Amino acid sequence: MEYTYKGKPIFPTKTALNELSDIDVNLYEVPEILEKGFEIRKRAKNITERGIQRGSKVINVVVVDLVDYYKLIHAGEFTLSKKFKKLMRGKASL
Repeated sequence: MEYTYKGKPIFPTKTALNELSDIDVNLYEVPEILEKGFEIRKRAKNITERGIQRGSKVINVVVVDLVDYYKLIHAGEFTLSKKFKKLMRGKASL
């Protein structure tokens, strides 16, 4: 199976694979997070960081657009804070 986002394949780094394993997320879910997730923060022009909410946690992934493919450089999770919830509610109302 090929993992693609916007028609380009996604290749993970070894570190990113370890991070996915640590948070119990598989590589199949990465394109889904990128497509259906929300923007966590602004990054450089060719870097995308998106996340999805699962219960009280946010699963986030970071990919770099390298023209022919995307490189998955980070995957992580963090607990929702009240400040982050307010920020996300504010974005949803826009």
